[in-house]
Amino acid sequence: MCRKKGIQRLVISDHNTILGARLAFQLDPEMVIIGEEIKTQQGELLAAYVQEVIPAGLPSLEAISRLRSQGAFISVSHPFDRLRNGHWELDDLQRIAPLVDAIEIFNSRCMSPRFNQEAADFARLHHLPGTAGSDAHTPGEIGGARVSLPFFSDADTLRAVISPSSLPLAPGASLGAFLLVLCAVEAHLKYD
Repeated sequence: MCRKKGIQRLVISDHNTILGARLAFQLDPEMVIIGEEIKTQQGELLAAYVQEVIPAGLPSLEAISRLRSQGAFISVSHPFDRLRNGHWELDDLQRIAPLVDAIEIFNSRCMSPRFNQEAADFARLHHLPGTAGSDAHTPGEIGGARVSLPFFSDADTLRAVISPSSLPLAPGASLGAFLLVLCAVEAHLKYD
């Protein structure tokens, strides 16, 4: 399905687990990047290239430290979506801004465009790249938001190619050399 939509890489993440992402990776290691959406005490983080699960409920600085120790790419999920439990207070977000790789500036599930705009403004102000998240909870939602990037193969090369000028694309937009879709998939997979 992803290849039919023109998606070359897909970060599969679920809330506070990597089991589903690991299963998907086994099915298609060229497509799937193992991710996790982590509920910290301050808000949610979305990490790619996760090796070990980060438990929910940690202080954000501890979660970031653990992600850094495994070399993960760290983005902040839907930081200004005040309709969600995982949004961030401005002081907390400013505290972690120098420690993360990107800010999610477009999330397909944000109910108000203002929430995405506030995230984009914050990213621009702090010179952080923007990511886009489909936040897919069903297969049909995958690819609802995309970022066009040059080729990358791991967290380090992703950090090298993503820049503050990387812009999210709508599903029908003209695409560059490589697509990354950050996707919080609540997979209903059997874990046994």
